[in-house]
Amino acid sequence: MTLGVVIPVRAGSKGVPGKNLRSVGGRPLVDWTVDAALGAHSVDRVLVSTDDPRMRGHVADTWGDRVLLPERAPATATDVAGTESVLLDVLDRPEAAGLTEIGLVQATSPLLTPADIDAAHALLRSGFDSVLTVVRQRRFLWRRGTEGAVPDYDPAARPRRQELEGHLVENGALYLTGADALRRTGVRISGRIGLHEMAEESYTEVDEPADLTVVDALLRRRRPAPDTSRIRLVLTDVDGVLTDNGMTYSTDGSESKTYSARDGKGFELLRRAGLLTGIITSETGPQIQARADKLRVDALVMGSGDKLADARALCRKWDLQLDDVAFIGDDVHDVPLLERVGLAGCPVDAMPAAAAASDVHGRVAGGSGAFREFADLILAGRGAGPR
Repeated sequence: MTLGVVIPVRAGSKGVPGKNLRSVGGRPLVDWTVDAALGAHSVDRVLVSTDDPRMRGHVADTWGDRVLLPERAPATATDVAGTESVLLDVLDRPEAAGLTEIGLVQATSPLLTPADIDAAHALLRSGFDSVLTVVRQRRFLWRRGTEGAVPDYDPAARPRRQELEGHLVENGALYLTGADALRRTGVRISGRIGLHEMAEESYTEVDEPADLTVVDALLRRRRPAPDTSRIRLVLTDVDGVLTDNGMTYSTDGSESKTYSARDGKGFELLRRAGLLTGIITSETGPQIQARADKLRVDALVMGSGDKLADARALCRKWDLQLDDVAFIGDDVHDVPLLERVGLAGCPVDAMPAAAAASDVHGRVAGGSGAFREFADLILAGRGAGPR
């Protein structure tokens, strides 16, 4: 038995344009469900079906060959096309060869977890033909009758909300069924159907702009605060972190960059807390040296061709381990170091590969206080907030 999870991602969203790449909880919306599927032990293959070139590029850059990108028939990407048409289209693609079970995961349900997928799959294997996820809603329901409104409870003995048995509502996060059953019936659930109950907060799907705000808050609350007690050295990239990646050239050809004064305060606060600071950049130039001098960093490495190797050299200098290091970067050349340090961070506008390798996803962009935000988080984790 082989389970393939299909995540349909259409380009033409009307309710929230471009929603699948909108930042939610510090990451593009689609990332949450892809990572949930990749993290589930029961999933053998993850397939993103999309007609959006930007999405195809994002998936390829972020997960490489860990996520498959089957071609999507144009007829399945219209406003009136049903989701089942996408599943059936994927089943006919080479990337789905050999799949005996199909999971439909909606990118608009980022609160889905690997544990939910594994539990639902175990239920499928226990004797059900299909399984879907639901949420228990404890609400006082009414219906219109011929003699007036009728409640589903006794108004003379109104119970407390928590005493209600509640109603099970589809949350649209996950559907599982056999590949043969899908081909035979043309629908996502059939036969003997099992229900996997998810946490009540997962009721919210991203269908309207306001849903982004709600889900963003829920995802950030779910993420545990990072342990920064061990951090002794804080390193940063320059372009895309301390600057907005912009470059200005004067008439004589000299280059200048714009830095945020807020980041300068971040370096000062880290220094007061007894932490070492440093800059590692592939760039060179007098303006970088001048900024490093102004920030009074303990280390400046310019022209770096291997930031991981340079960070290791700094660790040897101060008798540290990479677990003692925090680093904030924004692009592919930062990934090897982001993947090895004790705490990895990125600005909100980081490239997908850097975001995927980061533990902490900032709310502000590079050049707008991204380093200060990272520094404040480190200090808060050590019980030393901004002063």
